[in-house]
Amino acid sequence: MKNRYLARGAALTLLSLVLSACGDYGGRSDGATDGGSGGGGPSARSMEEHFSGKVQPQLDFCRTCHIPGGVADVEDGKDFMLSGARSQDLANLKASWERLGRNNPTSRILLMSSGQETPHTGGAPWPVGSAQYKNMDILLKCFESPSGCAALLAGGLDPGALLPLLGSRRGGHYWFDYCEGKPDSTAVPEDPRELVVPGVNAGKAVLMNGYWQTCQEDNHPGTCGELRARSERGYRLIAANGEIGAGTMFGGDSPDPGFAFPAEAYNTMWQRIWRMSSRPANYDQLVAERWGMPIPKVPNPYPLPGEDPNAKNGGSGQLPIGLTQLRNPDGSWTGNVGVTCNICHGGAVGKAEDGEGLGPMYGTNSLSDITVMFTDLAFVAPQQAVLAIISQNKVRGTGNITNFQLFGTLTLFDDLLGYLTVQTQPSTGTEDPPVWWNVGSRPSKFFDGGQVMDSKRIELSFHFPNVATPNNVEGKQWIKDHQQDGDSWLMSMKSPAWPESKMGSIDTALAEQGAVLFHGKDLWAAKLNNPVPRPEGGNGSCASCHGAYSPRYVNDPAYLDTPLLEGIAAYITPIEIIGTDRRRLDGNSQVVSNYARRNWFAYSDGPKNEAGIPLCGDQNDTALRGDRKLGYLAPPLYGVWATAPYFHNGAVPNLWEVLQPADRKQIWRRLSVPAIEGGISGFDYSLETGYDREHVGWNYEALACGTGTLPFIDCNPSGGATIQDLLGLLWGNGGLAWNLLNLPILTTGQIEDRKIYNSNYYSQDNGGHEFTSVLTDQERRALIEYLKTL
Repeated sequence: MKNRYLARGAALTLLSLVLSACGDYGGRSDGATDGGSGGGGPSARSMEEHFSGKVQPQLDFCRTCHIPGGVADVEDGKDFMLSGARSQDLANLKASWERLGRNNPTSRILLMSSGQETPHTGGAPWPVGSAQYKNMDILLKCFESPSGCAALLAGGLDPGALLPLLGSRRGGHYWFDYCEGKPDSTAVPEDPRELVVPGVNAGKAVLMNGYWQTCQEDNHPGTCGELRARSERGYRLIAANGEIGAGTMFGGDSPDPGFAFPAEAYNTMWQRIWRMSSRPANYDQLVAERWGMPIPKVPNPYPLPGEDPNAKNGGSGQLPIGLTQLRNPDGSWTGNVGVTCNICHGGAVGKAEDGEGLGPMYGTNSLSDITVMFTDLAFVAPQQAVLAIISQNKVRGTGNITNFQLFGTLTLFDDLLGYLTVQTQPSTGTEDPPVWWNVGSRPSKFFDGGQVMDSKRIELSFHFPNVATPNNVEGKQWIKDHQQDGDSWLMSMKSPAWPESKMGSIDTALAEQGAVLFHGKDLWAAKLNNPVPRPEGGNGSCASCHGAYSPRYVNDPAYLDTPLLEGIAAYITPIEIIGTDRRRLDGNSQVVSNYARRNWFAYSDGPKNEAGIPLCGDQNDTALRGDRKLGYLAPPLYGVWATAPYFHNGAVPNLWEVLQPADRKQIWRRLSVPAIEGGISGFDYSLETGYDREHVGWNYEALACGTGTLPFIDCNPSGGATIQDLLGLLWGNGGLAWNLLNLPILTTGQIEDRKIYNSNYYSQDNGGHEFTSVLTDQERRALIEYLKTL
């Protein structure tokens, strides 16, 4: 197997070298496609000709920031200023050169732009020896000594063409971009994520330490036709929506799983739970609002009372995104309803008519309250009662999605003693499910990088048939038979574009400034005095952790080994640097890692290292991690504008507060839509009133201690200790206690209080990402404008 991996790595390397040799793929961060190492071309006949042909085109990079009102229009940047008028470039450049001390012996213009003198917000776009550096050096020497200028002009070099600062492939996977418009018979290239192995991107601006590992032999689809077929089968399995072969909770794709319940029971919640006098006409919308699960864009039918689903094409009712009516292999409807993984991984941003990809969507969630859903279902479907007892979230829009103590019950009888050992470990607590459209840009997954992305079995664990039964060979085989289909659909997803027609046009000039800052600004430059420890390696920019996206930087060999690594985020940031709530990290302890060594979902039957540890097991296991520090995996940022709230625990409602920690609120509540029958209302996910387009995230109200919270129990008005601090000791030493010790949810008031995000709670701290405190507000605005373009 080792030889196979080496051969695959060699093939990927060859492909990247071929692409890098093409004119569109070389380059420097100022946009030169040949890296500034091409021929000199015809010699200029004058200083002015040299300037217009070989220097001025590169000044557009400087002009991005060094103009009045730009991010470089600050005390340390004012000495080098251009304007929007290109006709004034030569005069402005010469005046800037004089303000900066001329050539002494080398101009500060060159020292700053080459990285010899720091800090420079735009990074080091013109390294010593590059065409850009040499051409500017010639010009500045001509400024100093016009009489000697003619002898210097022959040394001018062709700087190459400019590449744009803005552009995004919007997530998904390289394979689907490659296959777009190609025949089904087209061979699919290797997976670029497989390039992310030890030694990748060494010494580059972008850091990578969350490596790829191959876990099964049938990953490669072979042809574009098979890739598309896998994805289509995966859609039917995971999206469900009444499809033949829909997957449901612990039932595989069976049309008659044990956890399904009759639609007749679903139809009685208005009477048996909500105590209404009659079935409301807007019953389906009431369920969607109460559970925080929107009705999908496509039909998702169920039969209303008295209806035959096979006479009504499934029925006249519409189920929310987390449920589906089951069908027999012949297409007939069963009248039974199953729960799908979209109770955690379905959500909505805006309406479908707001723009492509908007409205109800898969692979994101900040809306649902699955504990309320299971509590309701327990009254009408007894087989759902066990999950009503085990609270899966404490705040609407979040979930305890990597609960190792609960997850172990899936294969309980494989290692019962090992399962008991993890019950003493900390709960992972509150988590905000990550988006699916970034699956194709990640070699590792889970918030702590604890699993490699090719560890696919766990992706269908919610559908695991015959759960918690001894020697479950049939259930494991079902996972193996369907995992490639499910994963292919997840990889096919694209992020929604910022809807300019609805939310206003992106300020291109400001976004370009943000692109330079994102990829080039060193947050640990000497004069910034950043108190947070600096990462070991990288250029100190946002891109160091989150990856490179701008075409100028993607095609810059100082950033990536190959453009094939565009948008790939593979850096697990040490906890002492990222500083976000560490409860999720602590929950994946070495005790859990030891248990994972014997767990089928962690590939206990797969390839092993010299110590006998499964290579696709828990990557935080000391026997696999080596000297890498524990921390959190920086996510890819495609579609980040549509993924609020932020951080792994959903503690920050908008991007502004991610970048400005001082503005974060201790207790807050996202806005809801106006209440309908029975006081029921869900979060407002409309772009008109629910979305904060200035700060990019959700509108919310800051709450004082005592508003929906209990002073000295949930919070302390004076900032002192609370009962929650004591409970945290319990949650931190017995994981399932966090899920089990809860009051039953019986009233609308309780449901409303679950909308409050209290950063005093266990696992819900909103600190961290403090290194962006050194940014100016203008820089934050530019970065946010750029992030809107991804």
